[in-house]
Amino acid sequence: MAKAIIPKRRLVTERSNLIEIVAWKVPKSKFYPEGIKYSFTFVHDNKRTIAFDNFNNEGHHKHYLSKKESYKFESLEETANQFFILVEKFEKYKGDEK
Repeated sequence: MAKAIIPKRRLVTERSNLIEIVAWKVPKSKFYPEGIKYSFTFVHDNKRTIAFDNFNNEGHHKHYLSKKESYKFESLEETANQFFILVEKFEKYKGDEK
């Protein structure tokens, strides 16, 4: 059974968007060489807009709007930092549109 490193949490931002974060310690494998499985997801207008994860045996990758690309994993903390930086930029940009 996977042990939660970051228990599943749902947060609502000041702009009423949803953030869901979770991370587990899993056995090291080809798909999880660090022994970590994680997902950081930001939902805007009921659509996944930003996400960093390593699900579905795809390795470390991020989603931004409709684009998906691999990225170099350094640590769970650095991944969380990069995720929250993008969320902050997105919310600021969307807030400036109104």
